[in-house]
Amino acid sequence: MQSRLSYLLAALLISTIPAAAHLRTDESAVTFTIQVASFPNTNVAKMYAARLTNAGEQPVCDTVGIEGHGQWTRIFIGIFDTAQAAKQYGDALRSRGVITQFFVKRASPNLGLTRPRRVIFKNQSIAGLSTAATRETPLPQALPIINLPILRPTSGGRKASRATNRRRPIAVGNYASGNAVLPIQKRTPQSLAPQVDSTLIPRPDPVDLAFRLVSSAQKVGLLTTNHRTGLWIRGDVAEGLSRLRWIVGSENAELVTVDPAGRVIVDKDRLAKVAGIAASPSVSDPIKALDYITSNEGLLLLVQVSEGRYAYLFNVGRQSPTAGRMAETTGSINLDNNVDSRINPYRKNGKKLDDERPPQGFDSLIGLNPVARWFNLSTNSWVQGGEIVFHELAEAYAKLEFGLDYLDQGFRPGAHATALQREARLKSQRPADDIVITIGSNRLLRTEHEIRLFYAESSQSNQR
Repeated sequence: MQSRLSYLLAALLISTIPAAAHLRTDESAVTFTIQVASFPNTNVAKMYAARLTNAGEQPVCDTVGIEGHGQWTRIFIGIFDTAQAAKQYGDALRSRGVITQFFVKRASPNLGLTRPRRVIFKNQSIAGLSTAATRETPLPQALPIINLPILRPTSGGRKASRATNRRRPIAVGNYASGNAVLPIQKRTPQSLAPQVDSTLIPRPDPVDLAFRLVSSAQKVGLLTTNHRTGLWIRGDVAEGLSRLRWIVGSENAELVTVDPAGRVIVDKDRLAKVAGIAASPSVSDPIKALDYITSNEGLLLLVQVSEGRYAYLFNVGRQSPTAGRMAETTGSINLDNNVDSRINPYRKNGKKLDDERPPQGFDSLIGLNPVARWFNLSTNSWVQGGEIVFHELAEAYAKLEFGLDYLDQGFRPGAHATALQREARLKSQRPADDIVITIGSNRLLRTEHEIRLFYAESSQSNQR
């Protein structure tokens, strides 16, 4: 029995020798292929190969071990007689958007055994690649019928063993001859999505995005009940605009305007220009705008109140509108609807009077007497008019945005202290402007007559 099996196995090996010899002879010439991808993950490589198959190509996968990097699966397309032909085909695939990169390499014998498509060119011009690529005669296959003995244990004698262990054919394929070609499934070519020019993808305006980052406008569900938001000027609009422009600095004065309705506008196009943002879009543009805004405490505050979720009324005049009546403005007033520990405990039912709240439709009222001036006794210097407006806006913003009381509450800072901190930051950013901040004691001069008397007193004091 063992002798018979030895003869059968030897015959089987001999029957396959011609085909193997033919493979070595056919692939003895140097051939080339193009590698289009390589992945450390086999599943990803299979998905990429499936995409190439859907595009009408016949990719071949080859997994190799790379020392220090593990197993990598490489993906190849085509067998070419010359490196130039391989490069031309790769360029054609890349121009069609099928692949993004490739490189030409010699085809290894292992790739030959996996039967990738062999591509030749009738015309070497790239323009004819779509029709010039033809399939060369494939490699011959082994004989389709292999007769192997079927060995089964028997319970009978020698005769039963001969009947049971007879030769039975195993059908490998239904082909007419031993050199039949394996069938190649035809796939309907599917058009891939065209390459997308990322520069054409709409991007948010960089300055608008920076505005939303520094203000509270991006916080969904936190809008006030009224529809008005931003900063509005009433009364002497020209004087109010002048003081707001002082806040942002002379180099940014043209950024601040007022529309016919009295709303303060920060010009986004001008800001983009001074911030150095180019006309062509860039992912770093919002960062440039954000850096420019936050480097100027005055500009930052103005953006926060003009682009935020609350409505601020900046009234310039000797009288200011409140929820109850027109109130006299001796120096400056700063009203809101929040609880104030200095006022509410002394009012009926703990509620502010109408005269202590901003007018209907606004969350804050900053009233300023344009004639009044502040003299800082700590530095013996006049406080700039724009600095007074900056302090009042910073204080109003802290009360509305952070819910702070006017004075410190335990470890929680007050709105007044927060405004003083922002004044100090503005002064440090603009040393050339010699800004006088309001920290310490300040003498308020309410009228022009008081101001003249102050100058007279100062002159007499200096003569002594």
